[in-house]
Amino acid sequence: MPYPAFLTRLRSDRSGSILTFTGIGFVTLIGAAGLAVDTAQWYLWKRQLQQAVDAGARAGALSMLQAEGAEPGARKEIGRNTDNTLNVLIERVSSPPYSGAYTGDTGAVEVIATTSQRLPFSSVFLDVAPTIRARAVATRTDEGEYCVIALAPTGMGVRAVGTADVNLGCGVGANSGIQAAIDLTGTSWINAPTFHAVGGIDASSRNIPEDAVLQPYGLPIQDPLAGRDLQVPSEPEGCTSTKYSNNPHDVVTLSPGRYCNGMTLKGNTTLSPGTYIIDGGSLDVASSATVRGDGVTFVLTGGGPGNAAFVKITGGATMELTAPSAAQSPTWKNVLFFQDPLGSSSESNFAGGSELDLTGVIYMPNGDVRFTGNSGQSAECLLLIANHVTFAGTSSLNNNCTVDYANLDLSAPVVKVVE
Repeated sequence: MPYPAFLTRLRSDRSGSILTFTGIGFVTLIGAAGLAVDTAQWYLWKRQLQQAVDAGARAGALSMLQAEGAEPGARKEIGRNTDNTLNVLIERVSSPPYSGAYTGDTGAVEVIATTSQRLPFSSVFLDVAPTIRARAVATRTDEGEYCVIALAPTGMGVRAVGTADVNLGCGVGANSGIQAAIDLTGTSWINAPTFHAVGGIDASSRNIPEDAVLQPYGLPIQDPLAGRDLQVPSEPEGCTSTKYSNNPHDVVTLSPGRYCNGMTLKGNTTLSPGTYIIDGGSLDVASSATVRGDGVTFVLTGGGPGNAAFVKITGGATMELTAPSAAQSPTWKNVLFFQDPLGSSSESNFAGGSELDLTGVIYMPNGDVRFTGNSGQSAECLLLIANHVTFAGTSSLNNNCTVDYANLDLSAPVVKVVE
């Protein structure tokens, strides 16, 4: 019969086999490509959703710090960070978190959200679209060490002008909310590890190190000395001296007391340990002066708001001053200069000479400070806490302070995603 012979020939015929296998391979290739496209889309949605819940958790934690509910801020931020086509379902906004390492942190906010959508290729094989879930927990942490802190909520908090060249072993912080809360312009340079501001930071790569961390639009740094409740001493009530002044060739030793209407130092002056109240006027240190003192605090006060005494140190002066230790003065420990919160309408100017070595805290919560140095100026432990701070010239400030300063919280609050 012809049929068995035909089948035998057909079985042994190899014509068209490549086309058959090509067709099978092409179907497999199309399937793999379709699955790859859907997988890439799932990955993209997962990344977008994670970014959105991260932002939502941070917004919720920030709202908690501002004494507001976490959920409205979190939901708003998630909505702002997701595409309208993503179809996000927010499963949970909770504080404290229900799970994880921060369940006991009442300031932490947990956000969980999902999205689920069918895709063209995978829907052929899957009856139900896969659910993509993302979770984030954010809370406040305190980070860094800041030795320059501008407390003013307005204006340029920290400025570097002209050819300022400032070397800091610590961070720079400004509580101002304006766009240029920290303003570094021209050829000015501040070598600091961290810059933190409530407002913006105006700086470029020619003003700061490449590895410096910028934290604009953050939370305000708390005044490290606010809890000390420092007050202008009431004693002595009378004036130890009025408009005290010495001459360039004088060699004198001064005692603590109330110096009314200012103090002018021109000669070689040694300050005995204690508190020097400058009541009105200014502390004026001339270029010819050499001033040394250990365990010394200057308290700057005056007759009313805006009239507190201020500091005027002329370039060329030599100063070696150290604030009291806890053993020398429990009240004024660490504080080298304290300006009455009445503040001053005049800026305090610290202009260095061949030797300007100050150890302690310059604390002027409502006063402005201008720090002008030169190539010979350095300080191993100097903290600037003022209303506004301006740098000009060359200065080297560090916060390599002793354990006596360990009680000062010099960190900045940061809301960050921790899970």
